[in-house]
Amino acid sequence: MRALLARARARHAGRSDAGITLAEVLVAMLIFAIISTGFIATSITVISVTRDSRAREVAANLAAEEIDLARDTEDLFTLLDGSRSVSLNGDTFHVTRTTSWVTNPDQDFSCGGAGGIGAAAGGTLRYKRVSVAVTWDNMRDGARAVRSDTVINPGAKLNDPTLGTIIVSVLNGAGTGSKDVAVSTSPSAGSVISPTDAQGCTYVLKVKPQSYTVSISRSGYVDSNQQSSASQTVSVVAGQSTTVGFQYDKAAVFTARLASTAPAGVAPKIATNMKTTFTNTYGIFNRTADSGSGTTQKFNLHPFSQGYQAYAGTCDAADPMQWPDEAVAGGTLHGERLPNVAAAPGGAATVDVPMGLVQITGGSGGSYLKAVSVNPPKGSPLPGCAAVETLTFGNVLGGGTTVVALPYGSWQLYRGTTAGTQTTLAPASSISFPAPAVPQRSTVAADGTVTLDPRVVVAP
Repeated sequence: MRALLARARARHAGRSDAGITLAEVLVAMLIFAIISTGFIATSITVISVTRDSRAREVAANLAAEEIDLARDTEDLFTLLDGSRSVSLNGDTFHVTRTTSWVTNPDQDFSCGGAGGIGAAAGGTLRYKRVSVAVTWDNMRDGARAVRSDTVINPGAKLNDPTLGTIIVSVLNGAGTGSKDVAVSTSPSAGSVISPTDAQGCTYVLKVKPQSYTVSISRSGYVDSNQQSSASQTVSVVAGQSTTVGFQYDKAAVFTARLASTAPAGVAPKIATNMKTTFTNTYGIFNRTADSGSGTTQKFNLHPFSQGYQAYAGTCDAADPMQWPDEAVAGGTLHGERLPNVAAAPGGAATVDVPMGLVQITGGSGGSYLKAVSVNPPKGSPLPGCAAVETLTFGNVLGGGTTVVALPYGSWQLYRGTTAGTQTTLAPASSISFPAPAVPQRSTVAADGTVTLDPRVVVAP
């Protein structure tokens, strides 16, 4: 045992004489680095949290300040979306304000009144919601903006017990505010009217109780009735707000390719007074082209998000959907419009408009041509025309064969030597159809009446 202890003391004495080994130094340095890294990381986290806490406190004060400024606004119609930047304590803060009227969710009106699209008297102004968000540069990952919200009651600031207020809302095709639309009243009323703001709102204050015509306008815009300017009559009531709403947006250009199903090489003539019908769930719009001619015509239309279906002419018979289904050998005769075509505000789209094609050969009676709609016999289930439609083609007939395009339905063709003397009925012998016929169910009666039936056979 004494020998073993002696040998252990000898080994220990030998290490003391040799000093610390390199491996022990490296291990010590590694342990020190790990401890130092943890300490530094902890220090950085503490500094970051402290800085973020300080910045968040400043942001909360800025948000509260912005809310106070909003509440101090005398005219809530001037309280709009906005943003600003503020530099404090070495940080740059970004203050963003968003505003919106608190409206009835069952109404289309968006400017704080109780009405919808159209005019309504006796409405009361609703609240305006103000939301403020504050962010700053170099925010911590995952940190959220500081937010503050409030609602402001405009009643005490805008209504007058002896006078009224006109609130105007203008929405675009997507149902949001239409900005910078000019608004006027006749007779002139109350304070000066500014163009609509970013939410499509404007107003007239201190208006004497009576009737007024409120009008809107902006170059290149059309309303939901396809009018370049629109107006409505409102009645102002003392101590109340009268609301009036419009749907108004930058026109989209629809290029109609008339007689789009014409065979290759056939260039049909189009009536000079031709109207094209555009339809959707908002209505039926019979339109004369704004530009273009012949088979390519352009129409400036309200950019409804659902778009339009189109057909040539204005009669019921011109609409394939008005033709009744009919059982025939092999299936059912069925009329169908082409699918909807839509365009963005200020955008463009192309819409095909099929038409019937009729050939007229040369002969006596003159070179001027017109077509007159013919209703089916009484009791017939086929559609006709509520009012006689006359299409004029001008001086288009020569000695050879001329192809003209007509809306679906029944027509009689008249010739004349001048535009006012087209009284000679074209006989059946001078009328034919291209090969193949367009539409397939095209017929000519013995008296020269042409029927263009858009229905096709649908298999059961």
